[in-house]
Amino acid sequence: MTIICYSCGRGENPENTIQGIRHCQEIAPDWRIEMDIQITSDDQLVLFHDYETKRTTGENKLINELSLREVKRLNAGYHFKKQGNYIYRSAPIQIPELSEVFKEFPKAKLLLDVHTNNSKAVNILINLIDTQFKKGDFIIASEYDNIIKEFKKERPNWRYAVPATEAKRMLYSSFLYLDGLFPIQSDILMLPKQYRKINVLRDRVINHAKKRNKEIWAWMYEGEEVRTVNSVKEIEELKELGIDGVFTDFPKGLKNEMVIKQGWDN
Repeated sequence: MTIICYSCGRGENPENTIQGIRHCQEIAPDWRIEMDIQITSDDQLVLFHDYETKRTTGENKLINELSLREVKRLNAGYHFKKQGNYIYRSAPIQIPELSEVFKEFPKAKLLLDVHTNNSKAVNILINLIDTQFKKGDFIIASEYDNIIKEFKKERPNWRYAVPATEAKRMLYSSFLYLDGLFPIQSDILMLPKQYRKINVLRDRVINHAKKRNKEIWAWMYEGEEVRTVNSVKEIEELKELGIDGVFTDFPKGLKNEMVIKQGWDN
């Protein structure tokens, strides 16, 4: 089963940081690392999830209105708590450029989740990969269908995760027994086991994907917040359903439990 460090293991380090990536690599170098990508006002790609910067940095700005230099002044760990303390307020850490990741982690397995709907990001990311990470192991994801469409037009042979509209169409068609009318265009479906009160990973959804040789990567719950897979029990539960990969934001905690309970040592 593929295990993916969600937002660079955001439960154990500030999300989308070099420190988080380094931690994930030390825990399990074969696990994939998911990171979120935004574009700055001067067309640089950085690791960041939200359009607004307040949730993680404490400063109320818009990431796409800031230059790279202004982004670098923000503290990526401002709101990160460890044992009840905001340990990075006195020792700030920067929001990294994507190019820094490619240079420092050339052998890492990456899931590059494009969180901007600015189509400029497509060609910028293609150029970065072609010049700095061409031989790297990566998968492209985005909730925006137009972004995935642009990527596929330029790089049809890359691997892609399903965007939002395609995922919804696939789910609704499976629920209505019309899945034969809606082929899955992307390689990997990334879905929650449960969305609010809806059980998403039903047999028909899983069978729909399996019949078409598509992988499903899952987390446990999505509503106002996301809850990832953080125990061996949850991994086994999803494995029994036929799920191919799981997201965790506590890579060290999960790896330790896997070794202790299962004798797993990947």
